Amino acid sequence: MSRFVIICLFYIIYSEAVAQDESQTNNLISNIIEDFLESTDAENFDYNTIFENLNHYYENPLNINEATENDLKELYLLNEIQVNDFMTHRTQFGNFLSLYEIQAIPSWDMGTIKNVSPFLRCEVAASDFNLDFRDALLNGTSTLFLKGKRILEQRKGFTTDANGNRPYLGDPNHLYVRYRYEFGQLFKAGITMEKDPGEQLFGGASKYGFDFYSFFLYARNINKTFSIVSLGDYAVSMGQGLILHNDFGAGKSSFVMNVKKAGRMIRPYSSVNEVNFFRGAGTVINLGRSWQAAAFFSYKPIDATVDRDTIENSDFDAFGSIRFDGFHRTESEVANKNSIHQTNAGLKLEYKLRNFKIAANGLYTGFDAPLIRDEALYRKYLFNGKQLVNASVDYSWRLRNLTFFGETAMSDNGGMAQIHGVLMGLDRRVDVSAVYRNYDPDYQVLNANAFAESSQPVNEKGFYLGMELRPFKSITVSTYVDLWSNPWVAYRRDAPADGKEFLIKLAYTQKRKMDFYIQYRYERKQLNTSNENIIDFPEYQTLQRLRLHVSYKINKEWEIRDRAEFSFFDKSTSSRGFLMYQDVVYKPIAKPISFTARYAVFDINSFDARIYAYENDILYEFYIPFFQNRGSRFYINTRYRIGRNYTWELRIGRTYLQNVDVIASGNELINGNVRTEIKTQLKIRF
Repeated sequence: MSRFVIICLFYIIYSEAVAQDESQTNNLISNIIEDFLESTDAENFDYNTIFENLNHYYENPLNINEATENDLKELYLLNEIQVNDFMTHRTQFGNFLSLYEIQAIPSWDMGTIKNVSPFLRCEVAASDFNLDFRDALLNGTSTLFLKGKRILEQRKGFTTDANGNRPYLGDPNHLYVRYRYEFGQLFKAGITMEKDPGEQLFGGASKYGFDFYSFFLYARNINKTFSIVSLGDYAVSMGQGLILHNDFGAGKSSFVMNVKKAGRMIRPYSSVNEVNFFRGAGTVINLGRSWQAAAFFSYKPIDATVDRDTIENSDFDAFGSIRFDGFHRTESEVANKNSIHQTNAGLKLEYKLRNFKIAANGLYTGFDAPLIRDEALYRKYLFNGKQLVNASVDYSWRLRNLTFFGETAMSDNGGMAQIHGVLMGLDRRVDVSAVYRNYDPDYQVLNANAFAESSQPVNEKGFYLGMELRPFKSITVSTYVDLWSNPWVAYRRDAPADGKEFLIKLAYTQKRKMDFYIQYRYERKQLNTSNENIIDFPEYQTLQRLRLHVSYKINKEWEIRDRAEFSFFDKSTSSRGFLMYQDVVYKPIAKPISFTARYAVFDINSFDARIYAYENDILYEFYIPFFQNRGSRFYINTRYRIGRNYTWELRIGRTYLQNVDVIASGNELINGNVRTEIKTQLKIRF
């Protein structure tokens, strides 16, 4: 039977299943982020890159006859097996004749197609992929974002004392301006400006206006030699993240096959995280058919508390840690601003032959003053000094339905870290993933983001096994188990410890009408009996979470979402919690206004039993609060399109707590049990 006939049959049978709107896409991404948060507790991680990439591809879908492996991986919606099957299908059968042909790819089930199809298109591949700078400068698209937000209740940091002083130097407004120029994915340029609440505008540490500025200039496929050139601010990823990966990456989640880190080594940076990026220049060079090299250099100031030896007047400076919050609101925070300079330089040499790839990576990190940590026992093997060198070798090998990957790294003190994994497409309905990791206690690293239970690939051994089953067209079962141990002491663990985690998720999809899943997560690990600064012994604690979630499409304009989630924490004492919410989504096709609203109630009697819940937000922003105490919360997010080139958004959220008299602590403390935030944003395209 010809390919044309097959495509026609697929179109007749499945045409309704491949359509999806923006609200369902946001719902999918929220699941990825919620899972990541629950596994890592990385509450301050920057997820803007995900939303930025997906919004770009939503407005400018990928041509499946031109898309590379890295393009597909930047969607965050496809695992390694699915990307490999896509490339194999295109190699064997030639260019796609229709978007509906993706249903012939073995590992692309209807759920995958439903999720990814809004970001794809099918057109004839261009004959020339090289960048034409004249075309790029004349025919690109400009986008300007103007954003402001504020918490309405008075916080302690903005309260004036009897002497007329207050902790925060600036006003409570959060201001943000971003300009971006794009010529597809080939050429991009932009600048970002931000002032956090409490920071000054045109004064003090912000004498040039905003507190934070970020800029970039990025070009791809310049010619046959230069694959990427990036100037200004950029992000870098190497291997499986054992020495460097400052981007959202693979980890433990209900997307059990997404355990392999991948993507472009150098990417433009346009977010507002003031630490997790490099500033300077980077390039990727094609050395031949099978060889590729990359190099980058970065020099930028960072925030740190500097200790000066004033007793002996030796002019000796040192710092104990790097500040990652990016706040410059108080006099002490301003004093820490840009107090240390960090230099980074990296090299990568990669060899690729068909389905095999191997690369050597090197990273140098230097400071203009030594990093000297305190003498806590768990910090014994952590890096101290002015210079650190890391090196690694990573590989990837695809053999039929198996994909092997891994990385082995070493720091200049001799510490080692290694991770190895395999992805197995056993059947059209069964995929399996396995990951082994072994990170020495004395392995030293500063920029890593690898697959691990803890935030850094240090002092950990573990084995992960995941499986995804698709017994029927509309049903997916995802499950994993992860076992790990810590051979040396760690934070809040004054002895070697171990732990285990288990997850199972059953999802049901009814074409364009309904999505339902039930998910159970169990984690058991050891922590100290108390939080006191004494030598303690670890004891086991368990955390269980049960979630039921349903999204129902009433018609083309209205959608409702419901969730009930329960948490159960047990240690020396027990705590419980539950969260329930109702979402209403209104997104008409031909009308300029749309909105998303939520009302939630919760009762969670400890921080240990906290529950995370993603909230729809204004474009290119995310809000993922965790809930504890007893109370309710609502928000409404409204978007209004003013013609073709203007979009205005307004968001109001309010939290009410019944069992407390104050909210938050320190300078963020609110005397009262209500917290209200308001955000507005204007997007202009020209």
